[in-house]
Amino acid sequence: MIDVMLILLGVAGVWGIGMALAYFLFHKISTSTEKTFEFAELLGLGIVFGFGGTAIFYLLWGIIGLSFSLFLAWVWMGVGIAAGAGTLFLLSRNRKQKDNKPSPSSASDREFRSLCLGVLFFLAVTTVIQTLMTPQRFWDERAIFGLKSIVIFEDGTILSESLHDPDFVQYHPKYPLLIPLNEVHFYLLLGEVNDRWSKVLFPLLYLGMVLTFLGVLLRSTSQKILAWMFALMLATVPSMVPWEYGFLSGQADGPVACFHTVALLYLWSFLRAMNNPISNRSSSKNSLVIAGLSAALAIFTKDEGIAFFLIELIALGIVTLVYFRSQLSSMAGSIFKFALTVAIVVAPWFYHRNQLPATTEMTYFSRMSTTTLAGGSAAFFWAIQHLFHRMFLEAWRWGLQWWVLSFSILAFPSRARKPSQLFLLLNLLGALSALILAGIISPTPVQEHIGGSSSRFLIQISGIAVLFVAGQWISEQD
Repeated sequence: MIDVMLILLGVAGVWGIGMALAYFLFHKISTSTEKTFEFAELLGLGIVFGFGGTAIFYLLWGIIGLSFSLFLAWVWMGVGIAAGAGTLFLLSRNRKQKDNKPSPSSASDREFRSLCLGVLFFLAVTTVIQTLMTPQRFWDERAIFGLKSIVIFEDGTILSESLHDPDFVQYHPKYPLLIPLNEVHFYLLLGEVNDRWSKVLFPLLYLGMVLTFLGVLLRSTSQKILAWMFALMLATVPSMVPWEYGFLSGQADGPVACFHTVALLYLWSFLRAMNNPISNRSSSKNSLVIAGLSAALAIFTKDEGIAFFLIELIALGIVTLVYFRSQLSSMAGSIFKFALTVAIVVAPWFYHRNQLPATTEMTYFSRMSTTTLAGGSAAFFWAIQHLFHRMFLEAWRWGLQWWVLSFSILAFPSRARKPSQLFLLLNLLGALSALILAGIISPTPVQEHIGGSSSRFLIQISGIAVLFVAGQWISEQD
């Protein structure tokens, strides 16, 4: 029972830190009198930024040579609970001062919203229960992330000699530390290693992703029913939940899906605002900071985040040249703001990463040669066929999102050419191309490299597919 209370308090602290940061960004950056965020969005970003902020705090604490302790964990938890309570108080007070009346809605709309809220609550609770039913049991969650968290907890530092021993860390010394450091935080609160309770991180990130998705859609359209429907569509993608390698496990694919989806969600929101002449563009600029923070957290979770960030920059550049040439300087400044946010957040991690030993990591760039690419035609066609089969012909197992995306393009071809929608398509094509290229130049056979990882990789980009579908049905003029 004590463990349960400590976990609940720990979660409250993490959530409070994230909500305070999200509220600060919304309140500080936007001076618009119009509503700039939804309560669901604040709750969702609270989880996303809470776990991200906790890991960054522990990283900085460790880099300067200070040790981790029970006292540190309790202080962080206490500050978080106070910050969260303060944020909720300010939010409540501001709402009373503005005397905002809820927009009128029909009884059927309210009933539908209540039904959707009940479904989301059921999904969140059952996901937490399913996740906590088992300890860490898969290779990645134990050997790559769980092992690091145990070493850091036992030694009280990220500078442990064990993490610098190539034989001990095997082939993954440079894997990012967002997951291990959050697990360390809960271990410190519990006073012991408990790899069952520490998994609470993963279903909560699932909830954070869905709530943030819902919140952004709610303020993007007057058709609130559509926002709830697409949030439920995201929440029920089978490869995310209840597949055991999705958000139910302690592996990194679920968290990367969360951070990557949130990053693209806010870049999508920014591009919609830029393409809508009646929108408040200045208030949409906070989307760039939030997107940059989320993209950085994806990088700090798994190396795929680096590829996703580069693809996002390329896609933003293409969309700018195609649609916003008349606003080139403004868009260039916005892209720089996004990239600078990412660079600032990940700089401490890359500084620390450079101190870690190199072992048998796949050096993709050094393997990228004309000879390798020319000899990879057979691997290329196999990868294309494999991905098509997994995305479309195994939809009963992984979800209908790819079929629905295709139908949405056919249903509204003109909307698919909107800047925000083209941006998402470019990200999807870029991600799939990066996966195929990695399979071609990898030293392992493409059947093993892509065949064994495609299902988990597709989790990371399924949120983009659902967002694209939502964008096809939600008009920018709403």
